[in-house]
Amino acid sequence: MAFGGILLLLAVRRLRAYKLKERYALLFVLIGLPFVGLAFCPDAVGWMAHKLKIQYTTLALIGVSVFLFFIVFELLSIVSVQDRKITSLAQLVGILMEKQKLADPEHRPGAEKLGEE
Repeated sequence: MAFGGILLLLAVRRLRAYKLKERYALLFVLIGLPFVGLAFCPDAVGWMAHKLKIQYTTLALIGVSVFLFFIVFELLSIVSVQDRKITSLAQLVGILMEKQKLADPEHRPGAEKLGEE
């Protein structure tokens, strides 16, 4: 329960201090909720293992693996979107810098000849 509560508290504090976007705060809340839920009902994993007829440790390992897989998938999708945005912005800056060079009189073709006369 302490781990889930700390995650929730940390997400809310960062959100209030404007150091964390709402989307990421929601992600931390969703990460913390299963831990809080298991703290209130610790026998849930054992009950589910009994119903599915698998060992407790196997079900716990599967649960943690699936949970971590979803977290990594979500974080990688966020990184991919940001990478695309950064690439687009870098290309746009390069195009604008090239246009600015062409607009400057000293960079126009033949400008050297005009300055020498």
